[in-house]
Amino acid sequence: MMNPFRPGMRRRFAAGALIVASAAVLSGCAAGGTDGGSGGGDAGGGDKPIKIALSNYFNGNIWRKQMEASFEATAKANPDQVSEFKVVNSDGSAPQQAQQIQSLVLEGYDAIIIDAASPTALNGAIQEACDAGVTVVVFDSLATAECAYKVAFDYEAYGRAEAQFMADQLGGKGNILFVRGIAGITVDEDIYNGATEVLKDYPDMKIVGEVYGEFTESTAQQEVAKILPSLPKIDGVLTQGNDGGGTLDAFLQAGTSPVPLVIQGNSGQGLEGWVKVAQENPDYKTMSISSQPSISSTALWLSWMLINDQNDASSLPDKTVYAPLLIIPEENRDAWADALEYTEIAENPTTLEQAQDYVKAAIDGDPVLQEEPLPPSE
Repeated sequence: MMNPFRPGMRRRFAAGALIVASAAVLSGCAAGGTDGGSGGGDAGGGDKPIKIALSNYFNGNIWRKQMEASFEATAKANPDQVSEFKVVNSDGSAPQQAQQIQSLVLEGYDAIIIDAASPTALNGAIQEACDAGVTVVVFDSLATAECAYKVAFDYEAYGRAEAQFMADQLGGKGNILFVRGIAGITVDEDIYNGATEVLKDYPDMKIVGEVYGEFTESTAQQEVAKILPSLPKIDGVLTQGNDGGGTLDAFLQAGTSPVPLVIQGNSGQGLEGWVKVAQENPDYKTMSISSQPSISSTALWLSWMLINDQNDASSLPDKTVYAPLLIIPEENRDAWADALEYTEIAENPTTLEQAQDYVKAAIDGDPVLQEEPLPPSE
């Protein structure tokens, strides 16, 4: 099997820990001391607490809600580094997100971290924020403003990994359904491009249908159920994020036999479905892969490092640090299925020390692109 990740990457196998995603509170405040410790920051300037806001364009699925919760949990737990924090959501509207960013600048935030609605539509507002002296970090779904720093997943590697796994399992031939994410954002485009890059090497693997599941279990289930009657026999389903569990449920409710190989996206729902199918058919094989909601905490810590001139963060190549994708192979499936609630996503929380490791790895040219951790032991 060829390695779907770029040369030079290294794989980390570490024991994970899970942040439970409670209902997201849209704003909060932590009283910070005047002598904020860096919690392990090495060389550099200050260690003052920062006033930081998260601008999110969409929180209509469990990944996004957990992402907001991760940011809030990290901010609340670290008052020496975070003096005040806030979350705003634009309900899928790029113009509204741009206006919210402008408002956050006027409110005096030191840093704004942004999960962007568009690669380009926010660039004007981001540049205005940078010009006003605000530290801007875009993450997950990226914008292309040159002044912004980036916390990224290698989503093309995500697509390559799931497509290569499927090619290996299907012997390089079969009918493929592709359940995509949200149209027009970089996450969807990058995963799709990575997957189709691999499929070019397997001319007998045909994409016979595409739907948009919007990274949401219920939407994916509805869209797959609608298209199934018009499709030939499906051998495998490439998915994005939370689409996996809903997609599998659509096939199960349709009574499809045998159940096709459906790539899962690290949700409790999807892993529970995978366990059920494997119990009925021990030969059933798939994998689970997704980005981690705790990337918002990585963006928070990068903002803190930049503002305090810590860890040479300002010298990041291409102003980019990578957060690792989390892969759940079959041997880790049951452990994660037992650990997760039905509406949780597998993740490792990001501490300051971990974020510093990610920054150092990026500067050294050896970014951490994926990991295969077990869930935490209580």
